[in-house]
Amino acid sequence: MATLKEIAQKAGVSVMTVSNVVNGKHSKVSKDTFDYILSLIDKYDYVPNLNARSLVKKSSHTIVVFTSTFVSHGNVFKDPYLSEFFGELESFIRENGYYVLVQTVDALQSAAASLRNWHADGAIFMSPLPAEKIRKIQAQYPCPVVFVDSNDPEPSTLTVGINEFKGGYIATKYLLSQGHRRIGIAGFYDESAKIVQERYKGYVAALKEFGMSESDAVILHTVTTYEAGMKLGSALANHEYDITAVFATADLLALGIMEGARLNGCVIPRDLSLIGFDNLSLCDIVTPKLTSVSQDLRLKARSVVDLLFRSIEGKADSDNKIVCDVQLELRQSVQAVS
Repeated sequence: MATLKEIAQKAGVSVMTVSNVVNGKHSKVSKDTFDYILSLIDKYDYVPNLNARSLVKKSSHTIVVFTSTFVSHGNVFKDPYLSEFFGELESFIRENGYYVLVQTVDALQSAAASLRNWHADGAIFMSPLPAEKIRKIQAQYPCPVVFVDSNDPEPSTLTVGINEFKGGYIATKYLLSQGHRRIGIAGFYDESAKIVQERYKGYVAALKEFGMSESDAVILHTVTTYEAGMKLGSALANHEYDITAVFATADLLALGIMEGARLNGCVIPRDLSLIGFDNLSLCDIVTPKLTSVSQDLRLKARSVVDLLFRSIEGKADSDNKIVCDVQLELRQSVQAVS
């Protein structure tokens, strides 16, 4: 096997140029040179010594992405939101010449041990965490950490989220503008579920704007899984709730509601209007196509990665808390009522 220096000599370039290619830094090397060096790496079986690099530079060029096993102790990436979001994160991390390790955790201790053992340069928590757990993580982890969809008033904490309030507001306001007045909000409504609480506040604000009150709110409390959505869709189809429309706080839940309703003779949107949240790619391939609050997962992922690498590089930045905008993606699952 060739060494980094030997590859550089054969290519007629500097060792740094070969290093940039190995680390995937496309912007620093012309395409022709990049492709040529890759061909030499393949031809001479060059393999970077990651352990040696980690010891010398005190950097593993590794970012760890954690997600929680709160809802499911099985394959959490069956959740299409997590799959799409992680895919975007991995792409941006790779563009920066770093490697990604992903782990599902149900205890902070196991996450701390993983970061220490892997000599990680940074970490991302995809699942929301309460402030007290964030404090424990910051006390234990020696590297920068970005928390996604977590609320923490501490100015130094790195967080990226979306305008949850606006999401609940625009979804409900659209249903109200279409004549609906009996609107349910479906999701895991709990004191610890800060995200759903913010969406609920937006939902109530829209109701009040149309002359209604919080007493007119209908909370359809459920976990946000496809199976739970099917069960709720069945209940809605069988008129267990006096509502004409549902704002579901996750697309996966909304898709389950759609299928459960269909199996019980309820036609969406003729018999029930439905709006989801996340605007996953699945929204375009179901029938009817699902209207959804769109959070731009690509923009959100880039914001997370940019914030993390600014911290890794020690670049002072007062903007440690990023809030991405949302908008309503109109499709076919809402029908006006008179």
